[in-house]
Amino acid sequence: LAVRGLDSVPAYSGAQALELYAQCRVDAVLLDVMLPEMDGFECCRRLRQTINHLTPIVIVTALDGEDCRRRGYQAGANAYFAKPFDPDEVVQTLCQLIDKARQTRSGGRGR
Repeated sequence: LAVRGLDSVPAYSGAQALELYAQCRVDAVLLDVMLPEMDGFECCRRLRQTINHLTPIVIVTALDGEDCRRRGYQAGANAYFAKPFDPDEVVQTLCQLIDKARQTRSGGRGR
């Protein structure tokens, strides 16, 4: 992320992610499913209830399979990547989702 000029604020649990989101303005959320205290699906659901619907949530996890992907999208994720994944593809997708959200917020006027 740093190579693409993106800053990150790490959280080490679902509860911490919710707390940090309440304190920080973020352009997107990268989320693992296997988190302590609450899984990433529940964290995604709670974030989606809290954050602007335009804020992208991208799940990056070791859990694969159609059921997991479906649960991720039903929870509100915009994209789902299972290991092994191409880090460049994740970052590219994240940047595209951020750009799309910014364009939508600005009424399509670009950056």
